[in-house]
Amino acid sequence: MLINFHGVGGREGLTLRTYIFKRIVICIFVLWIVATLNFALFGTDPMADIFEVDFWGRTMDPNIKEMLIQSYGTYGPLFYRYLCHLRNMFTYGLVPPYFGWSSLDWDFVSIGMSRRLPVTLALIGTSFAITVTLGILIGVFTATKQGTRKDLMITASSAFTWSVSIIITALMAKFIIIYLFRRCGILIFPVADLTSMPHPTGIALYADIAWHLTLPIMCLVMAGLGSWILRTRGILLDALTQDFISTAHVKGVSERAIAFRHAFKSVLPQISTMIASSVPALITGNMIIESIFQIEGIGNWYIKVVYPPFGMPVRLLDTAATQAIFFIYANLAVVLNLIADIIYGIFDPRIRVGVRR
Repeated sequence: MLINFHGVGGREGLTLRTYIFKRIVICIFVLWIVATLNFALFGTDPMADIFEVDFWGRTMDPNIKEMLIQSYGTYGPLFYRYLCHLRNMFTYGLVPPYFGWSSLDWDFVSIGMSRRLPVTLALIGTSFAITVTLGILIGVFTATKQGTRKDLMITASSAFTWSVSIIITALMAKFIIIYLFRRCGILIFPVADLTSMPHPTGIALYADIAWHLTLPIMCLVMAGLGSWILRTRGILLDALTQDFISTAHVKGVSERAIAFRHAFKSVLPQISTMIASSVPALITGNMIIESIFQIEGIGNWYIKVVYPPFGMPVRLLDTAATQAIFFIYANLAVVLNLIADIIYGIFDPRIRVGVRR
């Protein structure tokens, strides 16, 4: 039995399933390209970057070293090492070698990732939810007030915040907080680390983490809000010029109902595409924020300054962690784009016309 999507059945229902299948195949191909680039860019022999003793004198268990050699296919030909690399990436750290050995954590990458992932998800998830919600609401509001003073003020401020780099936003936020602290002796928000010293316990720990993450989240929201307001306003202004909107006006439908129930519903596929296309910029911004505010998250794991017990600080590249993070972020972007394509295919059958040919 063929599934009917909004009255689409028979051959068109089959076309939708073909469209989804083709998109999934394309996503798998893209991830294979990403994994291959990982193999080519970060070295074909991961064991070359692993030392038996690190800066702090920690030694590697010989059994772990042997397992890594076997999992990486170190002594095999290049093509065999490439196949081992693909297996290690597409098992997503669930089986040995668990995404590889972290030269920074001196442990398996999947263990370090599981420890840092909740922090990064809290940063990305909270900031993204606030940005999208406020951006859509304000964007719809400005579209209904086109040409008014409120519209001009919001549009101008949104364009300004959109043009300012997130690096400048974060550094200025830190400068203001530090200046107020030195001037007034009041620390409104912490400007570094994830928790206070000494670490609180119980519920106080979660409240302390939320306090430390407030300023980074505000910076991420500030960096992305202007873009969402302007883009939502643009697509909604186009929707408000359609014939069905004029018909709703003639029927006496209220402005709020026209904006949210009619115009906004018609642009939902474009909103879903905006969500998917915003992920790469959000990930990049999160990496910058974690680095500036010295937050131990996934984004701050790429290149880290370590302080050995002797000598100068060293900027260390954690190759295995970088490979894993790059691949996971690519998966996230690809999956979200796939979801956006499927939503677009369901709501707008016109884009599936090419599937029949």
